[in-house]
Amino acid sequence: MEYVLYPKSEIDDRIKRLQSRMVEMDGAILLQSVDMCYFSGTAQDGLVYIPRDGEPVVMMKKSLERARQESPLEVRPLKSMRNLRSDLDVPSGATIGLEMDVLPCNFYFRVSGALKESKFVDVSETIRHIRSVKSDFEIGLIREAARILEDGFASIPDYLEEGMTEVDLMCRLESFMRSMGHQGSLRFRRFNSIVPLGHVMSGPDAAFPSFLASPTGGRGTSLLFPQGAGFRKIKRNEPVFVDTVGIYNGYIADATRIFSIGKLDVELEDAYYAALQVEEALARELHRGKSGGELFELSEAQGARLGYSNYLGGPPGNKCGFVGHGVGMELDEYPVIGPLDHMILENMTIAIEPKMIYPDKGVLGVEDTYLTTASGASRMTKISQELWQV
Repeated sequence: MEYVLYPKSEIDDRIKRLQSRMVEMDGAILLQSVDMCYFSGTAQDGLVYIPRDGEPVVMMKKSLERARQESPLEVRPLKSMRNLRSDLDVPSGATIGLEMDVLPCNFYFRVSGALKESKFVDVSETIRHIRSVKSDFEIGLIREAARILEDGFASIPDYLEEGMTEVDLMCRLESFMRSMGHQGSLRFRRFNSIVPLGHVMSGPDAAFPSFLASPTGGRGTSLLFPQGAGFRKIKRNEPVFVDTVGIYNGYIADATRIFSIGKLDVELEDAYYAALQVEEALARELHRGKSGGELFELSEAQGARLGYSNYLGGPPGNKCGFVGHGVGMELDEYPVIGPLDHMILENMTIAIEPKMIYPDKGVLGVEDTYLTTASGASRMTKISQELWQV
């Protein structure tokens, strides 16, 4: 299976959308690999300069040869950051956008040192909003990611056994999806947030708190990786929480389902179907004109109406501050379905994930990736929403 190159028409459209929003900027220098790939078609080591007027400049250190094979744009060698002004033809005193949400200080100092008379502003918010609306090309890739995810979930009953560890279950699932074309790594934009392909956890360990900006944490495998699957052995009659992603050619679909070996307590079954009711209520309102804040308030109201205020998103004092998020080339894309004013537009791919968290029993929840359309939201992850009893 070969990866898909980005068509030049796709890259050109993305560049034009950014240029049209450069009100105060003369240009933007992009150094983060995902943004570089989005606007140039390659994630090799270098930079992409997009002027407000004129053609973009793609410059690479390594691998120049590979970048030229992958990008539909002209690619030049990047020999030294000290020569940026002449290499990029940046006018003196220009206002330049940088990805200040993720750019390391060292890179900032090198760019500012090369462009001493320039003013620098943050372009990351503009880029994240542009990337939140997907093209037909991107939607096609996310549909393939959802297909990989559907088959991955369907494979779990074949190897889920009492006594296997969470890590073993995660490895089995990852191996299956890798054989279907899953890239095996997951992009997350937040600083210090390296994430696994998903959270595969069981019983109370699924509710173990973590630093991650996520409803769930888990014990993980070490102090330096304190989240996700650990070495706990899976038991009968307890929830097995599987929150993972399908990825195809760099694009993500996200879903969660609950499995069990034997029957769960009625209390936990009821909590799962309450979470499903919250998702369904949000999906009905997931359309153009709504905001992330309005949808978050709706989820909180639905949780209270169903009697789960102390469980939805976590217990009081340790609640998750959102109930959904955009997905695309990164897991944590816009819009955020939380107390923000992110507006819902057509052609957004959004994961809705209400989770009921019981610190002493586990996590019961559901998640699906939706596509917003002119007629509402359609579910892209077409996985059975029943509890999966093995």
